[in-house]
Parts: sequence; structure tokens; C-alpha cells
Amino acid sequence: MTDDQYRRDYAHHLIERVRTGQMTRRQLLVRASVFGFSLSAAGSMLAACGGDSTSTTPSASASGAPAPVMGGTLSVVIPPSLTDLDPVTIYDQGGIVLISQFCEYLIDLDNTNGLKPKLAVSWSANTDASVWTFKLRQGVKFTDGSPFEAADVVASIDRLVDPKSGSAALAALAGILSPGGTKAVDPATVEFTLDKPFADFPFLVCASSYNTVMLPRTYKGDWVNNPVGTGPWMLKEYKAKQKCTAVKNPTYWGKDASGNQLPYLDQVNWVLVQDESAANLQLQSGAIDLQQQTVFQGSQALFADPNLRVDIYPGSGIREVAFNVTKDPWKKKEVRQAVAYCLDRPAINKALYDGRSNLGFDTFWEPTVFPGNPTPPPRAQDYDMAKKLLADAGYADGLEFTLTFSKYLENPQYAQLIQAQCKPAGITVKLDQLSYEAYYAGDNDVTPWLNAAMTITEWGSRPTPGVYAQAMLLPTSTWSASHWDNKDFNTTFDQYMSTPDEAARTPLATKLSQIQQDDTPILLAFYITQLRTQKKNVFGVQGPGNFYCDLSMAFKTV
Repeated sequence: MTDDQYRRDYAHHLIERVRTGQMTRRQLLVRASVFGFSLSAAGSMLAACGGDSTSTTPSASASGAPAPVMGGTLSVVIPPSLTDLDPVTIYDQGGIVLISQFCEYLIDLDNTNGLKPKLAVSWSANTDASVWTFKLRQGVKFTDGSPFEAADVVASIDRLVDPKSGSAALAALAGILSPGGTKAVDPATVEFTLDKPFADFPFLVCASSYNTVMLPRTYKGDWVNNPVGTGPWMLKEYKAKQKCTAVKNPTYWGKDASGNQLPYLDQVNWVLVQDESAANLQLQSGAIDLQQQTVFQGSQALFADPNLRVDIYPGSGIREVAFNVTKDPWKKKEVRQAVAYCLDRPAINKALYDGRSNLGFDTFWEPTVFPGNPTPPPRAQDYDMAKKLLADAGYADGLEFTLTFSKYLENPQYAQLIQAQCKPAGITVKLDQLSYEAYYAGDNDVTPWLNAAMTITEWGSRPTPGVYAQAMLLPTSTWSASHWDNKDFNTTFDQYMSTPDEAARTPLATKLSQIQQDDTPILLAFYITQLRTQKKNVFGVQGPGNFYCDLSMAFKTV
């Protein structure tokens, strides 16, 4: 079968899945984007499904926005980067947001975490999803004047999959793509030959895989002193943990739908502030135009401020509560399950997010967050069950453990809720709060977030459940805080990721969900709806909240 025939057959397969009620229209759009179908092709597929063929992408921006205003300066507050501003090794919110202003991905994310072309204009797979071919955008130049071509993609990706690079992208790409697996077919075409079939591969080289920005083939490191990229902005000044100034890239390739040169703004001033309360005060004072991620806790005054607008984005970000299964008492799954049954998830959602977020039940395959996935059994608070499980595990007289977390976002409040909700079951939770820097200090073998017995870690949105599992739940995962190694899960996951057919994927997803929930290596009590705050005269900010903030179409009115 030729690749073109396979794509036609796959399109018919998706259409039939929607017609028979086995897939939502939104899920069709997601799967079509993964396999490189254009928006017009996906629209035709929706029309063929019957019913309402209108496809809309929800936007957090106010409807009826005014016409773009050219020029001006925007002031944005974000947390400072924990590390050097290096595209290869960044892993925290501040660094990711800044690097993505100057450097771009092959594939971007829209406001609903769907895929959209960026430096790649199309992509497609062979019949078993082991080889992927990407067509690159033409006429793109780096800010040093050199052309963006396939050789730059090869160099960028080979650097990221080299274990010696220290790349944070290994969390997604390890075991999927090896050095030498990326080839330039011609200057405008790149071929990825994977270590094994992977039906969600485009998600691993999109904006949710933060380090996969494209750098010139001549890149030697020290990005701050050689800040080259293809993005809409150029670095003017950077003072670590203080500020960053970006100016318009006059040769940027991007244009809006009317043919206007992007970006609209002349300059962006990034103010780097770790403390959310201090950031909120700057917003309320009028000194700041935009806060790219707003934490609900402590930000209630922003919602009532008549000068501000809080946009809401559907999100899949989580606060991972990880049990290190190599350490007592977490070696026994009954103890992990007991803690899970202590949680009152609706109460946690109400306390942390005023009920705005989606409940989670300790599995990534959650249909309210990732449409089309199997529905897991809910886990309601059940102290009788928790006590029985503790007794079965040899802890009939109770249990004491330490929960380690950083003083960042909602983590302290979440830890206190876990502490309070575990107490009626005879579980004493000691809280170990570290600074943000201390929590992530050291390499993977010693850093608290990957090695403490129980932790809370903030994760930015991922567009599919498989990307989450790839990063944290496999024995090959670079960022496994649970150190979980379930052979049945691992084998089923490989089958799931090598299966493009949605009908065949569903029972595999169901099994993965059941294994993850039953064995409980991590707690997932909620999926966070993202908030972004700006002055009411700010428009055009793109990206699904959290770590994603595209300012190429942002502008301010008077």
C-alpha cells in the first residue's frame, strides 16, 4: 500500500469512527492533525461525517477584538528561569517561555492544544508510523541571515537525542529516536526513522516538547551571547532573574491573514518575578500589561479588577503527586491506593481552583481532558477503604510519611489539603517545603523532585496522555519520580503507541488506564484549567496558557 493510499484509508477510518459515535468531532481534528492533514482536509472530513460541519477552535480572547494596532511595547511578568537560558537544557516555565519567543518549533500548538504547522508545513507517516516525513517552510531565515533548511533540523534533533547533551528533550524522545535517525532528504524535506513505531510522534517535536526548537546547524552553545533563532523577536538584553528585552525581528517570515508583517509590537519587556503576589501587585498597579500564567490562589483580586481581563483556556496541566515505589512504604500498592482513597477531589478542585479544573482519577486516559479516551472509574473519598488497605499492607495502627514539594504555584496549599484529608484515616503527613531552586537542584540522580519518597511536581500541559506516560511512567522515562516499572503497562504502551488505528487503540487505552489507576504510581486529582491575565486593552495573545505564550499577534489599543 502506498503512503497516499494509506492516508486516504485512514481518513475514511476517522470519518466512520465519528459516524458510528466512536469518536468525537474534536477527536477527529486532533488525530487528523497528528497525521498531517491540513485544516481544509480535516474540514472536508468533518463535512463527510454529516451533521454540523462547522469546526471552531475555542479562543480565550474576547470576541469582537479590534483591528490590530502596529507598534508599541508590551510589559509581561513571568517567573525567572532556574537555569542558564539554553534551548537544549531548559525545563522550567521561565526559561521555556523566553526561549520560545526567539526560537520556533516544527509544529506549534493552538489554543486547545491541537497541532498546527510552524516551521514544518506538513507531515505524514508510513503505514506503521515508524517513519515520518516532514516538509519544511520555505523562505525562512535565522536572525543571523542563514537559511533554515533540513540540515538545521538534523543538527538540532541529533543534538537533543545525544545523551551527552544534557537535553531535557530526552524525557520525550529517549527510546523513540536515536542519533542518526533524522535525515535530510533534500533542503526542504526531513525524514525521521524511529527506533520503534510511534503513532503520536508529531507531539514529540511540537511546542509541548519544549527543547525541540530549531537552531542553526552551526550552533555551538552559549545562546545568550549568540541568540540566533527564526522567531518573531530578537534578544536585546537579558539579565538573569531580573529582566529580558526583546525587539521586533524585521525579517520574520510570519504574516497575518491580511498579509500584515508580524509581529505587530515593536518591543516586549519581560519582568522576571518569582513571587506570584508581587507579580499580581504589579498587574494591579498598571506597571504590567500581561501575566502569561495566573495562579488562582491569591489572585482573586484580579478577577474583580475592572482594568483587567482573565482569559480561561482548557488545559491538561497537572500537579503530579509521585510515590517513589523503590522506597517504603510505597513499595506496596495498597498503601498508595489508601492515600488515593483519602482524597476528596471535588473539594480539592474547589479549594485550589474554585472548581474550574477537571477532576482526575489517577490515570492519564481521561476523556474530559483528552476527548475520545476511555472513562476511568471515579475514585471518591472512602476512609473505610483506606483503612482496610492500610491494614492489609501491615499498617493497621496508622502510617507516617514525608511529602516534599516546592514553594511554587499551588503546591503548598495542595500539600496542606493532602495532609488534612489523610489524617482521618490514621495517616500523618509531614510537610517538607523547599524553595523552588532547592527542589530542582542537582542532577537526576540526586535532585529532590526525582528522588524524595513522595513529591508534588508541577507539569505544564501535554496534548495527549501518551506524551505524559512517555515522560514519567516508563522505566526509560527521564523524569520518573515514581521509578515505576510495570511490565504489563510497558508492553501495552508499546502496542498502543505503534497503533494508528483508533478502533484498535481504544481497548489498549482502556487497559493502560486500568493498570495505571490500579497500581497508583502517581496521584492525579485534577487537570488544571489555565488562566492568563492582561489589561483590557491587550489582544491577540496566543497559545493554550501555562508555558505557551505566542506574542507575534499581540497588540495594545489606547
